[in-house]
Amino acid sequence: MQTKDLLKSLTFALVGSALCASVATAQSYPSKDIKIIVPFAPGGAVDVTSRIIAEYANKHLDKVKIVVENRAGGDGVVGQTFAARAKPDGYTMLAMTSSVVTNPVLKETQYKIEDFEAVAMYTDDPEVLIVPTDSPFKTVADFIAEAKKRPISVTIAGIATSHHLAGLALEDSAGIKFNYLPTKGFGPQLQAVMGNHVESALWSFGEGKKHVDAKSVRLLAVASDKRLEGFPDVPTWKEAGLNIPRWTTFRGWAVPKGSPKEAVAFLANLLEKVNKDEGYIARMTEYGYPVSYRDAAGYTEVVNDYADLAGRVIKKHNLKEQ
Repeated sequence: MQTKDLLKSLTFALVGSALCASVATAQSYPSKDIKIIVPFAPGGAVDVTSRIIAEYANKHLDKVKIVVENRAGGDGVVGQTFAARAKPDGYTMLAMTSSVVTNPVLKETQYKIEDFEAVAMYTDDPEVLIVPTDSPFKTVADFIAEAKKRPISVTIAGIATSHHLAGLALEDSAGIKFNYLPTKGFGPQLQAVMGNHVESALWSFGEGKKHVDAKSVRLLAVASDKRLEGFPDVPTWKEAGLNIPRWTTFRGWAVPKGSPKEAVAFLANLLEKVNKDEGYIARMTEYGYPVSYRDAAGYTEVVNDYADLAGRVIKKHNLKEQ
């Protein structure tokens, strides 16, 4: 056989093998349980939403299930690194949120954002400005006026987190000053606000909604592009004169780069089905997590927009790992 014919035969054989492998993946996936790596401790927003999703996703699966696995440490780095290094076979996902973008910028990590491929987004949770129930700041105007005179104490979930970056962005845009009191999670923040040990807090709406509903804390303003349903009297940050149109915490699924396209498509379709489930929508709404599905392209756009905004804040304030 001539060399040209041999190469042609080999090419057809390789293409045929690839097609067969692709078809086999599509037909057999998933053949075992799929892990969602939550890079934080149980009880936080990423963990809670991941478990709600797993519960409803498993109704659409046969003989296999979604399993949530917590791998906390290093402000998310431990779990994010584990997911980035996992075999790209569609059986390990990362519960991806903003820290996967900022961690490689702020500290030395063994992964970068490009090591992940977006699957889909399931919620876009706005940042909120919270004060104690009996705070002297009755309106955002009161808060801004005082914060221009002196630094207002604010509790945040760690230095260089999305919440800290939100505070720095507010300082830049509104000409106010904060005295940051970082904690290791939402629980200590809540205790500090309810105990009047701090004047304000920055956290995601989903984490604080039930406490706002219970009137154990007070909501001053929300960083969404429109007022929240159920809170018509609470202004957006832009309306309140804080000059930031939108600051949200995105949450979604990602897989190690190089995962089979068929598996990624299956997972995106599964998450879309969950996001249309009335029971799921009611459960997420009850907890205060906005249901906002975006496919891989839409999720990638959200991630890139946040990376640009957060990157500018990090650079301006010369933030480094604490």
